[in-house]
Amino acid sequence: MFLSPDERADGARPVSRATLASLTLAQTAAFVAFVPLLNFLLPLKAGEVDPVGKVVLLSQAALWGGLACGIANIVFGSLSDATRSRFGRRRPWIAIGLVLTLLAYGVIYGAGTRLALILGVVLFQIGLNAMFGPLVALLPDLVPDRQKGLASALIGTAQPTATLFTSVVVAILLSGSDWRFAVTGATVCLLMAPLLLSVREPVLPPAAPRTHFSLDALRTADFRIAFASRLMVQIAVAMNALYLLYYVQQSRTLAQQFGAAAVDTVFGWLLAAWTVTSMLAGIGGGIWSDRIGRRKIFVIVSGALLASGLLAMAAFPAWPGPLISQALFGAGLGLYSTVDIALVAQILPRPEHAGRDLGLINIANVLPQIIAPALGILIFQANSGQNFAPTYVVAAAFAVAGGTVITLVRGVR
Repeated sequence: MFLSPDERADGARPVSRATLASLTLAQTAAFVAFVPLLNFLLPLKAGEVDPVGKVVLLSQAALWGGLACGIANIVFGSLSDATRSRFGRRRPWIAIGLVLTLLAYGVIYGAGTRLALILGVVLFQIGLNAMFGPLVALLPDLVPDRQKGLASALIGTAQPTATLFTSVVVAILLSGSDWRFAVTGATVCLLMAPLLLSVREPVLPPAAPRTHFSLDALRTADFRIAFASRLMVQIAVAMNALYLLYYVQQSRTLAQQFGAAAVDTVFGWLLAAWTVTSMLAGIGGGIWSDRIGRRKIFVIVSGALLASGLLAMAAFPAWPGPLISQALFGAGLGLYSTVDIALVAQILPRPEHAGRDLGLINIANVLPQIIAPALGILIFQANSGQNFAPTYVVAAAFAVAGGTVITLVRGVR
């Protein structure tokens, strides 16, 4: 059945476990769609297309993809706000985005030139955000405030689960680009299916205001602060994710300890450490923040954990330094991702424009995909590609700043 207006997320009625499970699986699908690609498959593909200039090519592809991502997120979030159909306003766009994402996999897999790879990444970001923008808006659409911490804790497991999938399935168990792309695409479809087939969205009155593109939400101080916090933290996250594989490949210390043939396995272990601590911290932080009614302190702690892990990557390249570093980083990321989702959902200026405004704040997830590779190119050229330690130091500074600025939010404790 469709939900009636008085049963919507702004009322007191809680959502069912089945709905929470479907939202969690769908969020996991979205993260599985991009974590293996951006963290592992794309760096490998860039190395195939241009072995000598792979770092620059990867950065260029990420930069152009980030530009497409920023535009697509707002456009499709706004379109979903304005959509009226018997299937709901979010799900049609999620389905369209899923199809475009799968098409982009084919383009990237078959890319043989720099231009083809960059165009494939641009198409991928358009498809991903056609799916992701409306999907994120379902949280404030469906879930009441008293369940937002629990829902965010469950949804917060999406990224670590996708990272674990990348490390164990894609990096270790599978070999060859064909199997890696095929299994990733099939997994995304399976995880997204319950939401597309079963979740019912709130019924909106025909005369409900249509959403148009607007930056009005940025007039709210808390929204601006939350945007700045997420932007800086996500720059730190993007710098770690984008260059982690190359960090492992270029580490002479790790090569001496494990041999060049074990690079994929070492990378997989680092992602596994990141995943486990991220999931534990995310679930614990989300539930705990609900119980004590506070969000900001968890964001502050998460920034410190992220920075600690990033600085350790620069300072302790010998094993098990990178393993411990990524475990700290994962704990910070899991805690931040979970609590920040709940915090942002509580400070949205107008719930009826949730898709548009969440699309706007998600630019803070998108801009780092432009800023991080741009910074990476500058840092890489400045030290002649000798090592990635300066990259991690810069990332740590962004993490600290992002965790600290959240103290200025007034509408959430």
